[in-house]
Amino acid sequence: MHFGLEPYVPYLEYLFFVMGFFLAVFWRPIVGIFYLIPLIPLQTIRYRLNDFPLGQSVVGIMLLGVALGVLRSGKSILPKTPWTRLLCVYVLFTFLSLWVGCFYLGTAWPITGNPRFGVWQDYMVMPALLLLTAAAAPTTRQMKWMLLLMCVATLLLDRSFWNVVAGRDFSTYSEELREGGSMGYAGVNGLSAFEASVTTFLLALAAFEPKFLFRVGYYVLSIFCAVCCIYSLSRGGYLALLVGILFLGLVKQRKLLLVLILFLFTWTSLVPHAVEERVLMSYDQHTQTLDNSSETRLTLWKDAMELFRSNPVMGVGFNTYAYLHKVKRTDGVEGYYEDTHNIFLKVLVETGVLGFLIFGYLLFKFFATGFRLFRKARDPLLASLGLGLTGWLLCSVVSNCFGDRWTFLQINGYMWILAGFVSHGFVIERGNLSAVPTASESADAGVSEGPTDEITAAWSSEGMHARNA
Repeated sequence: MHFGLEPYVPYLEYLFFVMGFFLAVFWRPIVGIFYLIPLIPLQTIRYRLNDFPLGQSVVGIMLLGVALGVLRSGKSILPKTPWTRLLCVYVLFTFLSLWVGCFYLGTAWPITGNPRFGVWQDYMVMPALLLLTAAAAPTTRQMKWMLLLMCVATLLLDRSFWNVVAGRDFSTYSEELREGGSMGYAGVNGLSAFEASVTTFLLALAAFEPKFLFRVGYYVLSIFCAVCCIYSLSRGGYLALLVGILFLGLVKQRKLLLVLILFLFTWTSLVPHAVEERVLMSYDQHTQTLDNSSETRLTLWKDAMELFRSNPVMGVGFNTYAYLHKVKRTDGVEGYYEDTHNIFLKVLVETGVLGFLIFGYLLFKFFATGFRLFRKARDPLLASLGLGLTGWLLCSVVSNCFGDRWTFLQINGYMWILAGFVSHGFVIERGNLSAVPTASESADAGVSEGPTDEITAAWSSEGMHARNA
């Protein structure tokens, strides 16, 4: 902080944690979400709380405080959202898959204290974020303040990353140039995936922002995020960023298509030489071979498909591939690869066809519901949130084709909060009948399953007469 206050920051974090918990329980549950937002991407900042009592469980305890606050106010912690039933099915199925993995590996039961149970528990924090954010029922004003906190946390993350890489020589590519910043164990590829997603999201917000200064702020921060993505030297992040910008250009901002075309024709003269080398090294035209990283991924994918064919229905169990030691590392590190380097193959291998179908439907519901709100919301903020959610999801899908970027809170935590915003956005838009899906459209948009009571009211005969009038 450069004011001599650095030693006191952990104490302030912990003090705010204690205060936030009690305020979430006894005052307003949304306070707990406010507290968590700046900490979600800044994993290394959360590390500072580990030395305090219960400091390693800050996220889970704060969500417990939100849940208690929601219950105290007489509401349900399972609000009627487009995702509630599906998420409950997904949670139960992955827990069942956890037990399948226990028998497959021949290990101890997956209960408290078991490492595999801990991984599952951390993963379930994100669905809880969605449901509890929707249950806390944030107003549009509160959403704006939370978006501001997201921007501040992103700026701090980018500033931390840039302070490290700014002094490095990017004239030639080397692994030593890569830096994960404050993302912690998510690593540099996780950082790149986050930067691509948040760039797309910020551009979506800017597309609907009526105030000039705020719009400029979104654009400036999005450019900074894109620059950080470029300097991350992650090819998966590059592709995710391009897809996100292409999507926004097609559905909302045509000028982005022009920017994208100009960049594709001039990128070698705009980016550092190390970035150019990183992209072109994927395939050697002289030897007609892939680089070691790409070859390793192909090996892992082939191995994953062989394992899937032996257990096609239910898979080998949630979070088991890391313990199978199937493919030996070829990057100079001792040991075996613990990931398939593709989330879709990982889901297929560990949870089988059943789990893959549930997971795929969950992704579809994310996209369809967000896109529905983007197309129908009268409030520009809610429309931008719908567009931002779909853009974030597309970037996430692309980046997850090259590794697991899905199960990390610091990478995708904001996306689940945005889904909570989008879900509650339909409640806020209840007076706008054009935002409510028809019976035929709801199956496509994923809104009919578990709509809110307020939206259901808009389907009454009185509401339909109002629409016809």
